[in-house]
This record gives sequence, structure tokens and C-alpha cells, in this order.
Amino acid sequence: MFEGWLIKFGGIILPNSFILADGWNSVPNQRVELSAYRDANILLHRETSSNYKTSLRLNIRGMNLKERKAFDAVIGLATLGMNDRNQRKLSVTYWNDEELVYKHAEMYMSDTEYSINTVDETRLDINYNEFTIKLTEY
Repeated sequence: MFEGWLIKFGGIILPNSFILADGWNSVPNQRVELSAYRDANILLHRETSSNYKTSLRLNIRGMNLKERKAFDAVIGLATLGMNDRNQRKLSVTYWNDEELVYKHAEMYMSDTEYSINTVDETRLDINYNEFTIKLTEY
């Protein structure tokens, strides 16, 4: 049953307000082909792993420094909340768009590119542009 949220990191729900409209992209339950060949009759034979993997791409809204720190705290970047900080291994519960249920997975967060819109020297603040985080299931 859908509970109104799309993703949580550990036990902390990422507020939907951080995700841009049209900013949730998922490729759920990706099949991994172990081997494939065509026989003498040119019929395709495939061996596919039963261990499906999901990848997610979240387009995150622009925000100031205080909001960025709050965002990082939710996903575990600002703390030791990651299962493995060196690998950026995260414990994630996400909405699976194929099965229409929540699923739990260990996911890797790839490198994220951040860009700054403005720096406010008076208020000692930074305004970040929108950015994208990419998660891939182990």
C-alpha cells in the first residue's frame, strides 16, 4: 500500500518536496542476462538471473546551504549513516513502480555533480542549483 512517500534512507523518509516535479525516474527489477545464444534454428535461448536490480534517478530541487545540510542528513552524507561511506552504500526503501509496493535494497550512490547558483557573502549562504542523485541496487 502506498504511504505517500517515494524513498527513505535508513528509517528517514526523504520529504517529497526535495524531489522536483517529474523528478522521480526508476528502472525497477532490471533483468541481468547471464548468457544467451541462438541455436541452429536461430531460436534465442537466454539464461536470466532471478536476482533483479533496480536503479533510481532523483532530480533534486535547488536549495540553500541550510536545506542542503538537511537533505544530506536525510540521505546520510553528513553523518556516518551510510552502511559503507567509502562505497556510498545506502540502506534504501523505495517505491517499486513495477510491483507497486515498497521494496528494501542496499544501493550505491554514484558521484553527484553540484553547481552553485549564487554565493551570498553578507548572509554567509550558498544557493545550489538543481542536481541529480543516481542510485543503483547492489
